[in-house]
Amino acid sequence: MLPEIGGVPPRCVLVLDPDSPRWLIANAAAVLGASAGAAGAAALGPDLTDASGGHWAGIAEIVVPVLAAPPAELAALRLAARDAGVTALAFPDLAQASPTYADYAEAVARTPTDGVGVHALALLGSGNAVRRLTRHLPALTDPAPVPVP
Repeated sequence: MLPEIGGVPPRCVLVLDPDSPRWLIANAAAVLGASAGAAGAAALGPDLTDASGGHWAGIAEIVVPVLAAPPAELAALRLAARDAGVTALAFPDLAQASPTYADYAEAVARTPTDGVGVHALALLGSGNAVRRLTRHLPALTDPAPVPVP
C-alpha cells in the first residue's frame, strides 16, 4: 500500500471520460484498477465469512471514487498531477487499440505526447493533493434516459 504522505492517508481516484462507450469505460476502469493495485494503491483486506458461513475474498480496503472528465481535461489533469507529485496512471487510446503490451509500447514510442488521447486516469498520492486536483469533478453517472415519445 502507498505510504502515508506527511501524515495524510493515500488516495486513489478514477477519472473516466463519461462520453466513452460503456465497454470502454468498464475496460479502462478494470485496467486502471489492476494497475493501481499493482502500484500499491491499496492493501487487500482479509477474507471474510458471512452469517451463513459463506466465504468472501478480501477486497481493497480503500474507497475509490469514480469521477468524470472529458478527454481534454483528462490530458490536462495528467500533466497537473505530475506537477503536484501525484502519480497518474493513464489509459490512452493507444493502449485500447493495441492487442499486446509490446504493441502498446511501440505505439507510445512513436507518438508525441500531444498525439495521445486519454480515456481515463487513476490518480494515486496524498489525499490532500489528489483532492485538490479532483474536487471540481462530478461523479461518473449514467446518462439521463431519453424520454420515449
